[in-house]
Formats: sequence, C-alpha cells, structure tokens
Amino acid sequence: MAYYVYLILGVMCFIGELFTMDFSLTCFGLGLLGASLASWLGLGLGWQVVIFIALSLALFVGIRPLALKHLYHKNKNVKMNVDALIGRTVIVLAEPEGQDNIGRVQTDGDNWRACFAAPAQKGAEVRVEKVEGNTLFVTPIQNGGEK
Repeated sequence: MAYYVYLILGVMCFIGELFTMDFSLTCFGLGLLGASLASWLGLGLGWQVVIFIALSLALFVGIRPLALKHLYHKNKNVKMNVDALIGRTVIVLAEPEGQDNIGRVQTDGDNWRACFAAPAQKGAEVRVEKVEGNTLFVTPIQNGGEK
C-alpha cells in the first residue's frame, strides 16, 4: 500500500476520535502513521503490518489507560442541571405575593419562579430547598446571612 493511504486512514481515525473521545481511535491513528512512515521508507508490506499492530497495541495497552486516568476524572458526586440548584443561595427579585407566596428569584443570571416558605424582601438572599418543574422552593436564610 502506498504511504498516503495509511496517512488518510490515520487522519480519518483522528477525526473519528473527535466523536468518540475514548482515545482508542487515536491509538490506531498513530499506528497507521507509523505504517505510513514504514511505507514511505520503502519497507515491505509485512513490516508495515507489524509496525501498525505493534504501535497500536503498545499505545492501546500502555498509553491509553494513563491518558484516560488523567483526562477523565470520574467524580460521581458532581451535581448537574437543576440538582445543582438545591442548597444554593439566590437573590429575591420580586417579593412573594398572593396566597401561594409566589415570587421571582435570580441565580447565575437566570430568573426563576419561586415559592417562598416565608416572606422575603426584594434583594434578600434565600436558599433553594427543592425544585419542581420550573419552580424553586426557597426558604429565608437565618442568622444574618449565614451561607
């Protein structure tokens, strides 16, 4: 095979890696680049295959686990989306009114509908206790701004 075929396949592996992000296609892509270099140097097909297999296997077994360990920290305690709002301190935008004590709060630039457990002044800080749909259930922070 001509070296440019290996080169094209290697680049395709690198492009595919952008979609998988598990470092396996990168190992094969680098193996293909090694085979491309062997082909360019005029080594036979047998050497090209051996270099591809050896380089890909060495990278897959030796380097991939280290790369995954350092690139992907699997912390299962990271809260995402609305779960990250629970326990946060937010600012009152509109005081609660009506029988349901509904008002508005702001967190990180987002304006949320809020159901207040107790009255709160505009600009006061309140804590998010739970989230249901698009409504935050909040309670006032006691003891002069404790967070």
